[in-house]
Amino acid sequence: MEILSIRVKFVPVKLLNNSKMKSFLVLVFFAAFTMTVNAAMVQNNNDVVGEWKYDVKSAPYGYEKGTLTFSENEKQLSGEVKFADGYKIKLKDVLYKEGELTFSLYVDYELITVKTKIEGKKMKGTVGSSGGKMELTAEKTR
Repeated sequence: MEILSIRVKFVPVKLLNNSKMKSFLVLVFFAAFTMTVNAAMVQNNNDVVGEWKYDVKSAPYGYEKGTLTFSENEKQLSGEVKFADGYKIKLKDVLYKEGELTFSLYVDYELITVKTKIEGKKMKGTVGSSGGKMELTAEKTR
């Protein structure tokens, strides 16, 4: 019967004891973490860009239905509303952040504010005016 003898010699690795290597590894980890977080936080304006048919049941006659059209130029959103009679108004301060779309517009010299959430091809939110808050729903058509 033979006995097999194996000698294992551990050689200490001094790479991690080197302060430059430690700094490099921390920097690599931080850069990878930052890129991952930033990629997750990037807002996709394509969720908004396009044409939306909207409905605000409690809005005054002529304003209750129409089309919201959003476009993007150099990562900046803009848009307009087109009422049932064809009249168009440019939207102000269009902002899409963390799934929430906000904008405003002037209708008959009154500032109207809109705050919505977008989920897929559906939009739901509120319209604020001097007459109070109204519910807005919309569906993306293009």
